[in-house]
Amino acid sequence: MSKNFKVIGYYFLGQDSEKIQYDKVDFSILTNVMYSFAIPTTDGHLRPLDKPELVKELIDYTHKNGGQISMAVGGWSYKDVPLEATFVQATDTPEKITQLGDEIISVCMEYGFDGVDVDWEHPRWESGTYKQYEALILYLSERLHAKGKLLTSAVLSGLTWDGEIWTDSASHTDAVFEAVDWLNVMTYDGGEGIKHSTYDFAVNCMNYWINQRGFNKDKIMMGVPFYCYIPPRSYDAILAADNEAWSKDMAVIDGQEFHYNGIDTMNKKVDYAYANCGGIMFWEVTADTGCKEYSLLQTIGKRIKSHSEE
Repeated sequence: MSKNFKVIGYYFLGQDSEKIQYDKVDFSILTNVMYSFAIPTTDGHLRPLDKPELVKELIDYTHKNGGQISMAVGGWSYKDVPLEATFVQATDTPEKITQLGDEIISVCMEYGFDGVDVDWEHPRWESGTYKQYEALILYLSERLHAKGKLLTSAVLSGLTWDGEIWTDSASHTDAVFEAVDWLNVMTYDGGEGIKHSTYDFAVNCMNYWINQRGFNKDKIMMGVPFYCYIPPRSYDAILAADNEAWSKDMAVIDGQEFHYNGIDTMNKKVDYAYANCGGIMFWEVTADTGCKEYSLLQTIGKRIKSHSEE
């Protein structure tokens, strides 16, 4: 594995999780794990983590394999309720920002995480909520870095499928970029069907952050999917329904088209990311197949190894 190139896997460990899926996840490939998720509340607190014993097991196992693990805060929704409004209310005063920031740091330290990943989806430019997001990031950055911890943020793709700049991409300001160790760019969900996460879409999004915004490429991580967006289905489930799914980017199952990234496209994305970015990130690692021959994580690991040996 390359010494500097990051391989970042989000690991969803929710209320229904019963065990760590060691059969699917080769932790030796991952440089960084993002435990998902710690959940904020509207009054500026943090909910107790679900399955605390499994969280500790995940942290310990990541460390035993030489990786780092961060606590991802937020995500798209909690119990099917979108969290954007929760973040807005949780940070609508300086006092709440301090309170939420302190609780995030406290849980990070208590459990022994190596850092925090802020997953506010998404702060808005025109409504001005980006100012609250920026204030939270700056507060966390100063205090986490003083403790030797990482601070990262998951950000939207930057561009639409058609190449238009998302207005809300500006919410991730120069000040935010300077404050974080890196950005995890969600270069997927570009739209339904083929628009989900093509190679060209990912490249265009990277060009936005690195070339148009001028952000240091070593702090930009390119996101890839381990799933189909609409209809929602994991790569594992797609492969179970079509044993040739690994060799293509679209499978027809029960008359429906499922678009995702097969092995060839994943290899192309790794090639691009290795040459142009600081790392590759994926949502979500347990959506992979346990079959090593067709595993997306194994594909990523092998491709990076081949580059590092060149």
